[in-house]
Amino acid sequence: MVTNTGRDKAYWSKNEVKVPVGDGADHLTPDITKIKATGEYHDQSRVRKLKVQPQVTTGSFQVTDPAGHRIPFAPGDYLVLKLEDVPVAAAAGLAVLRVTEAASRTQNASPSTTVAAVPLVKTAKQAPAPSNFHPDKAMVDDGDKIVLRWDGPGDLDYKIRSSDGNPAPGVTTKGEWKPDPGTGPKRDTTYTLIATDPNTTRQHFLTTTVQLRNPTFETGIHASQVQGTANTGGLTFTADGVKVSNNSGGQGRLLADKIEVNRVNAERVQGKSTTDGWISFPAGGIQVSSGNYDTPRMGCVFTEEGIFRNQSFSGGEENRWIAMSDGAEVCVIHMHEDGTRSYGDMKVSSVKNDFARW
Repeated sequence: MVTNTGRDKAYWSKNEVKVPVGDGADHLTPDITKIKATGEYHDQSRVRKLKVQPQVTTGSFQVTDPAGHRIPFAPGDYLVLKLEDVPVAAAAGLAVLRVTEAASRTQNASPSTTVAAVPLVKTAKQAPAPSNFHPDKAMVDDGDKIVLRWDGPGDLDYKIRSSDGNPAPGVTTKGEWKPDPGTGPKRDTTYTLIATDPNTTRQHFLTTTVQLRNPTFETGIHASQVQGTANTGGLTFTADGVKVSNNSGGQGRLLADKIEVNRVNAERVQGKSTTDGWISFPAGGIQVSSGNYDTPRMGCVFTEEGIFRNQSFSGGEENRWIAMSDGAEVCVIHMHEDGTRSYGDMKVSSVKNDFARW
């Protein structure tokens, strides 16, 4: 903008604005032909269009009256040259426009030339920050099948890090990352997207979490209680073991095909049906019963060879046992030290024919 700041009229002929052209820090634009230039003269009552001619060879714009006349600038009148749609040179710095003006103080005097400078500060172009970092599916069955996506400029350097802070092995393409085969997450994992501007080294950080329906934990699960989802039975970890609970919080049932343990401490052991036989453990030994637990009857012990006083014996040892055969015979067998057998003696105080007890 050019303004008459004096007390008298000034007779203006033309202005020439030289624009530094190039890609450096002190250049304004790499292409002056892309600039849209217009000029206007403003006096107290009207606005007059001016003629603006680009000078490509000299990298400048020349502003004159369309009719080639001098314009009398009254005090306060001003001229505006607009440079629009300027493709600004990328390097940050100070670009100085040099303005040469031809004007005189009297109408008939030859124009004199004055020069001024107009500084313009350029800042480096800021790349848009990446955004919308997310997995294709927040819940997956197989960690190798995850796909992470984001929105962001293509001139940034993108890296993915896993929860431990180490680089996540995988393939990064435009706005997308997939893990290498066999390296996907085995449990819920939070990933961090690091986007680095190669020109300024400025970094952006975004995080997202992937969840697995069936997670794997290398070092185990630490919890005071584990409870089901479909049913409310649960496991409680006590100081000396595990407690199985039912949906009301009482003692629950453990169902398994086979259980291998070193020792079982139980009040009774019974078959799966309520009519099956069962064994209880009174202070003096074991009791074999049948029927309902609340109204027990003495039960039977079935064996092919018999009931032994000492099950582990061989030649040179003596033992006696009662054998019950399919022929409805009950025999007392005596094993001698030399390995031969004979019938042994049965001593009883009385015999009762009571089929309710055996």
